[in-house]
Amino acid sequence: MTRRTTRSDAHVDSPALLSFLGKCRSTVIGEMSKMKVGGPLYYSGSTVVAAIDAFALMLTGERDYFSLKPHSIGGSKPE
Repeated sequence: MTRRTTRSDAHVDSPALLSFLGKCRSTVIGEMSKMKVGGPLYYSGSTVVAAIDAFALMLTGERDYFSLKPHSIGGSKPE
C-alpha cells in the first residue's frame, strides 16, 4: 500500500527562502574575495554560489535573480 504525502512545492515560502539565500550568497562571495583563486575553498564557494543561483532560478524563473539590476538615469517621466 502506498502512502500519500501532503508535501507540495506550493507551500514553500519563496520570499523568505530567497532572502536567506541572498544573504548566504553575498556572505560566500565576500569570503571568496579572501581565498586563493582556483584553490579548493574558492572552488567550493563557486559551487555554492552556482547552486544558490540554480535554486533561485527554480523559485523565480529568473536566471539572474541575484544579479545587480541596472539603475535608471533618473529625471522626470514624460507626460
